[in-house]
Amino acid sequence: MHKRKKNIINNKYDQYILEALKTLPKPLKTFDGHNVYFDINKRKETIFEHISNKKHHFHTSDIMQIPGILKNKECLKNDRYGLSYRNYVGRRKKKNEKKKYIKIVTHVKKNKDESVISIYTVKTN
Repeated sequence: MHKRKKNIINNKYDQYILEALKTLPKPLKTFDGHNVYFDINKRKETIFEHISNKKHHFHTSDIMQIPGILKNKECLKNDRYGLSYRNYVGRRKKKNEKKKYIKIVTHVKKNKDESVISIYTVKTN
């Protein structure tokens, strides 16, 4: 007896997260005035689909915190690949989650604009 495969396409992305990402202001601003865009797509999916993937374990309240994390200077952390990438790490609103921080990775372009590479949850600051 063979088991039927589940419909992976419907289970892969969280539609509420996808809608919340599309309602964010465009462009987002950082604490030092850089514009942040969602313009780099991943493999065979858009950047919004990549972030709303269920493996990232996001809530809509986490997505609404993204502009605040980018505007807070204390959230900026050093990146091991040098100055062309930036990491912003901010605390989540949900207190009972295992992963307590949101990490936003951006790529800095020559004109001081930034592109979001990925957004995911991490355990430590």
